[in-house]
Amino acid sequence: LMSNTRHIMISGIGLISPLGYSAWETFANLLAGMTLPDRMRELPDNLHPIEIARVTGSIGISHGSSTDPAVELAERAIREACTQAQVSPEGLPVITGASKGAVTHFHKEPLNVVLGPHGYWASELTRRLKLGSVKNIVAACASGLYAVHQARQMLLSGKAKRVLVVTAEAALLPHFIASSQRLGILAKLTKEDYIGRPLDEKRDGFMLSQVGAAILLEASDEPQAGQWELCDTAVACEAYDMIRPAPGMPALAHIAKQLIGKREIDLLHPHATGTRDQDPQELAVYRKHAPSADVYANKGALGHTLGSAGLVSLVLACLCAKTKRRPPMPWVNTPIEPVIKADLQQGDYRTHAIFATGFGGHVAGAVVGRV
Repeated sequence: LMSNTRHIMISGIGLISPLGYSAWETFANLLAGMTLPDRMRELPDNLHPIEIARVTGSIGISHGSSTDPAVELAERAIREACTQAQVSPEGLPVITGASKGAVTHFHKEPLNVVLGPHGYWASELTRRLKLGSVKNIVAACASGLYAVHQARQMLLSGKAKRVLVVTAEAALLPHFIASSQRLGILAKLTKEDYIGRPLDEKRDGFMLSQVGAAILLEASDEPQAGQWELCDTAVACEAYDMIRPAPGMPALAHIAKQLIGKREIDLLHPHATGTRDQDPQELAVYRKHAPSADVYANKGALGHTLGSAGLVSLVLACLCAKTKRRPPMPWVNTPIEPVIKADLQQGDYRTHAIFATGFGGHVAGAVVGRV
């Protein structure tokens, strides 16, 4: 077995979002204060509510894809991560984490029906990129970080030298949007009110969006200064309710204690959906261990990316660590706690704690640090 003292490094990142076709383009626009609602200014006033959600959260390039957009977005993120790491994706073992998979073309291609949305997604990515073994993990909105945890375990056990973790969500379909609306977890679907406000007193639901994200993990004995290290991961699940977390969020509290512990956390990346109950409960868990850490809730800018949410936050954590900046949160006018700052922040931001929570009681977390 490989020694657990070996370091797990993040050698490449990829991200395609509604605010940018690469990780750095997305991050630059986040630093500039851009958000999804900015895209609605030119929309007609009589747009159907479902179309407001679809247009606001979509990635234009996915609409011209000859295959399911989840495949297109994941492939682009993989190529960006591998290019940065100067490694070919060919033959790499892959762990995918997404809640939906290739659902847009589910009834349009026979192979998709036979393999299912996740099987088809993995099959198409393997065909296009000549990937190695692919394992799919589905854990609701914690899927991406569950995949990161599994990849880290593979590297620590010596089963692989490199592992690619990839996620994508492209489920802006009328029935999914309407389902979220019926559950009361979406922001109001009007041109004026479809705004996610995580960590703000006026939060009333989230926006939905498409995304593709990937990271390449490598085991290393000698990290180099300036590199990103995946310091720790943890997952848990609680059997309480299909939708709501248990009071006090005990599963999340368990992994938060494990991951934060005595570490000095510079920046917290909570799941922070912007729903009424989630944000304060979640922050209360973290504040027991990191009472004064800065906080960044990217869903106010990028929307909720479902199973991809945790991996998106991890990619952004790497960029915050690299640039020593935390993007502004222009939607925060009345923060739910005094420590939260809405403006663009600068600081060392060396160590980050990232969390994701999902339906069915799934929770996951990770700690990323700059060497």
